Amino acid sequence: MVITKHKNLLGADLDKPVWRYLTFAKYISLLAYGAIWFSKLNILIDMDEGAMPAIPAAEMHAQHQALKRLFDPSLHEQFDNMNSRNVEDGRELIVANCWFEDERESKEMWDRYAASDGVAIRSTIGALAEHIFCDPQFSVVGRVQYVDLSKHVMSHYDAHQAHERAYLKGLSFSREREIRITTMNLRGPMCVNMDGTIPHPEEYAGARANNFENPGIFIKANTARLIHGTVVHPGAPLWFELLIRHLVRQSGIGGPVTRSTLE
Repeated sequence: MVITKHKNLLGADLDKPVWRYLTFAKYISLLAYGAIWFSKLNILIDMDEGAMPAIPAAEMHAQHQALKRLFDPSLHEQFDNMNSRNVEDGRELIVANCWFEDERESKEMWDRYAASDGVAIRSTIGALAEHIFCDPQFSVVGRVQYVDLSKHVMSHYDAHQAHERAYLKGLSFSREREIRITTMNLRGPMCVNMDGTIPHPEEYAGARANNFENPGIFIKANTARLIHGTVVHPGAPLWFELLIRHLVRQSGIGGPVTRSTLE
């Protein structure tokens, strides 16, 4: 179930290292569930996640205004809200798991995402595509493009696609150098319930596949092969380092454990 759809990536990029910075609680859920957490776009830090750039949005709105004259006035409000409804629905329907591309650790990412008791796990872009078991029909792994959303130009078709917009972020986030996996917010056989149990087929049959009531979804992964190394937070006390080492030995997940190079 390898993800074969790539965005803003070349073949050589698949060997490049990526990092995910986690609080201790999120790290424990990863080990306990054997699954990767995907957040809905509308709960991520960036309030513009999944936004439609201003230029194609204005052009499409003008087209909708021209079209609505052909329909009964009772339907005009639908044309007025087409763009905003498209964005709102996409932010509910698309979920993302975010990593950060770099050869080394980042103090900024430690501070922003891992608090004072966290860990960082290391992998490669290719391992994300191979060892996280998203449905490849609906999933993409790619590099985020940082743009000025007020000036960015894209085709109307792409601007209408939530998966395309999910790989655009504002310039203020460019230091993150984000790699992300996106997929649909739908339950299926490769998901894990919020309580860590495995769903029965009847739980995701038909309309029950919709997962909109939750902030995201857990998707199974081969964590033993996904995680190539585990790094303990800068300045972490010895007891915390020993605990992480014990968890990695006990679970067989996490590769070699090292202390941060930023100490």
